[in-house]
Amino acid sequence: MAHQHPNQHSNQHKDQKQNSGLHSPISTEVLNSLVHKHFGDHVVVKKFGLLQGGLFNTTYRIQLEHAPITDIILRLAPERVQYPMTEKSGKHIERDPLFSFERTMMAAEPIIYEHYRVAGIPAPEVLACDDSAQDVPRTYMFMAFIPSVQLDHASIEEKDKNHLYTQLGMYTAKMHRIEGASFGWPQADGTIRGSEHWSEVLLAIAEETSRKAAQIGYMPGVGEEIMAIFEQNKALFDQIKQPVLVHNDLWAANVLVHGKQGEMSIAAVIDGDRSMFADREYEAILNTDSDAFHAGYGRPLDPSPEGQARRHAYRLLSSYFNAYVHQHQVDQPEDGRIFEERTLDLLEKWKSGQFR
Repeated sequence: MAHQHPNQHSNQHKDQKQNSGLHSPISTEVLNSLVHKHFGDHVVVKKFGLLQGGLFNTTYRIQLEHAPITDIILRLAPERVQYPMTEKSGKHIERDPLFSFERTMMAAEPIIYEHYRVAGIPAPEVLACDDSAQDVPRTYMFMAFIPSVQLDHASIEEKDKNHLYTQLGMYTAKMHRIEGASFGWPQADGTIRGSEHWSEVLLAIAEETSRKAAQIGYMPGVGEEIMAIFEQNKALFDQIKQPVLVHNDLWAANVLVHGKQGEMSIAAVIDGDRSMFADREYEAILNTDSDAFHAGYGRPLDPSPEGQARRHAYRLLSSYFNAYVHQHQVDQPEDGRIFEERTLDLLEKWKSGQFR
């Protein structure tokens, strides 16, 4: 599931001061040791800086000397902490703030970008990815720095923006032609953790979110209602037979662009770690009202009542997930309240059959 902002065409949360407990800087000594492990002892760290904006991973830009690539990015996933089970009212309570898929997603990111490259989608260059926890208790990745701005940067003129959104639609269509053997989350070894049935993956997401919310008394009863929707409508979701790759966090801030005005193009689609094999219409950006994007995508949404119902259920599940995440995982309560209100509204509309 994606960590989305309430307005997917805004990058507000990219500019907010970091206050997520998941985001944890490392010492200069550890940073140097990781660089030397992967690039050699002769390489010198000229300077580095912690990049602000992420609520989940910790990201550094590093300038090197005596290395083939001298401008690199280091991203570190949240720390691998063993959270003991605690007792509350006779029940075992899990305290791990992360969802199960979040524990493995960065390690699978090189696989995602290889899919992109084969399909002709511009992707970051992964220089190294380490999931061993030998040097630091977290997965980390070195990538080549890409000179660029985000697609929602204020300097981009409307004409360029229309062209870029058309291009993004074309790349999204290419992504949605990448087929998987089953539904679920790619793993570092190339397998997929999930199910042959789309309904089972959706229900698993709903169950885990509901369980975490219930353990802290968040939105009581809502998780059970959402779980029931996916439990009672398995046949609706299992009409989707072919899993395809969806980015699952595709919005302007995760699209890097470069070039001068009038000649801009997409440099890379980034932050693909939340990707999964799913129904193509699970991709939230398909809800955009951008004519340019849809012109590039070149494929209409399923207009049938079943298609509308599925998309509504996806929005409901995503909103519920994001309400919990923003309130209790990354400490963004204002966004959390927006998602909470949206969840309740979508739930009521589901009950009344208002799927448009």
